[in-house]
Amino acid sequence: DNPTGTYFTKKQFDEFILFVPDRVLVILDEAYYEYAKDIKDYPDSMIYRYDNVITLRTFSKCYGLAGFRVGYGFAHRKLIKNLLKVKLPFEPSIPAQIAALAAINDKKHLEATLNENYNGIKYLLNEFDKMNLRTIPTVTNFITIVFENKLKANNFLEKMLNNGVILRGLKSFGLPECVRITVGTMDENRYLVEVLNKIIKYI
Repeated sequence: DNPTGTYFTKKQFDEFILFVPDRVLVILDEAYYEYAKDIKDYPDSMIYRYDNVITLRTFSKCYGLAGFRVGYGFAHRKLIKNLLKVKLPFEPSIPAQIAALAAINDKKHLEATLNENYNGIKYLLNEFDKMNLRTIPTVTNFITIVFENKLKANNFLEKMLNNGVILRGLKSFGLPECVRITVGTMDENRYLVEVLNKIIKYI
């Protein structure tokens, strides 16, 4: 889930889909699928091959191809046939298609990316806990911090920016008291923590 980093469980999805009429499309945006797929109760949408379910995935996250704007989807053959009638006439560029094919076959890079993200999440959560910062449990490549109010969140954003750290405030998502922090390399994560330790007493 963007922007909180949470997910709904198999049980929750099973309960939800029971109340959805067959004529209603269910679109499952699995942009963070690779980060969450090994969680025991994560509802991998490929298991739910209902005629009215569309699964969307992207190469923009763990594959690192955001600039290419390329992704893929799964759905019933009839749904795909109807979508093709209204889709834009231009496919992703040739370089984007080549990059996507290379990425999906590069298992070593994917594994390395997921491992680095796992270690980064673990490190940052441990450091945030030491600072008594409240976070939302995450299964993605970012962590959402919850402050007491929007003033503290804005103050935090400003002080981090003044120290060269660009973060995402979540006011536009209806969460003005929250800030999203994307996990970086370990060097970047350590610098973030270094800055945090310097400014935390002023928040």
